[in-house]
Amino acid sequence: MNKKLLSLTLSALLLAACGPDMGDSEMTDGPVNPSSLEQGVTMPACGVALQTWNGTAAYSNGVYTGTGTSCNGYGTYGYRYQCVELVMRHFKTKWGLSWYGNAHDLLANAPRTSVDVYNNGDSAHPPVPGDMIVFDDGGAWGHVALVTAVTSSTVSIIEQNVNGTGARTLTRSGGYVYPGWSGWWTMGWAHAKANGGGGGTSWNCANSAYAGQQYWTCSGSARYKCDASGNPISETCSRGCFVNSLGKDDLCIYPASGWSCANSAYGGQQWWTCSGGYVYKCDSQGGTVAYCPVGCNSGPLGTNDTCK
Repeated sequence: MNKKLLSLTLSALLLAACGPDMGDSEMTDGPVNPSSLEQGVTMPACGVALQTWNGTAAYSNGVYTGTGTSCNGYGTYGYRYQCVELVMRHFKTKWGLSWYGNAHDLLANAPRTSVDVYNNGDSAHPPVPGDMIVFDDGGAWGHVALVTAVTSSTVSIIEQNVNGTGARTLTRSGGYVYPGWSGWWTMGWAHAKANGGGGGTSWNCANSAYAGQQYWTCSGSARYKCDASGNPISETCSRGCFVNSLGKDDLCIYPASGWSCANSAYGGQQWWTCSGGYVYKCDSQGGTVAYCPVGCNSGPLGTNDTCK
């Protein structure tokens, strides 16, 4: 086989769509994503941008949304605008990474020298913005999306070839992420090692190293930590971050229901106040709370109470 033909053959195998990789032909007779569960949705025309995150747009597959047919043929990153094309476009343009496979093959086929793969339920390695997250239903192709934000209870994504707005928020609990469609499950997520904390943010693991142990460390509206291999992971804190004492995990802050802001008002200034193993405070949006895993300490009046 000559080199030119070999190159074309490899290109055809690279970056398969959500449907099967079939060279120049595509499946046209059935859904390959959970779109079939969302009836009555009219999608924008082929190639219309649905959502954009960190410079990467999710485009409409037009009238072919939810099928293995691509509305704009084969492009640089795969079949436009199947689900795989979106995540591979992001990984290639951000970190120079690309590999082949239908959606549910992407975790197994990821190059381990440059990509970390984590199974659903791995609470020590939660998804971070910029990761690809993969779903399956036992069928031939599966589905994949791009993670755009993560909290302790949610994972936000953008996606292609699914009826809707191109953005969804998934439920996260106990390390598990739930796809939100009956009969589907989350396989896991792939994290580019070059993605230091997600969304283009570079986090230096030395920033959170205390006595050789890694702790969650606040930085802006997120907290960061390093795993045993020295790779950064992050969690977005929608209401900000509670800075704990040195050598303890910093904590995400959450809205607090049933908390009277008068309880923490001393001399017109709001202070963190210990109550029942939580610390409470008030901001411009109302009561906030941070959970202290081993309880909290009550300090002198007019100073912040702290987690133990």
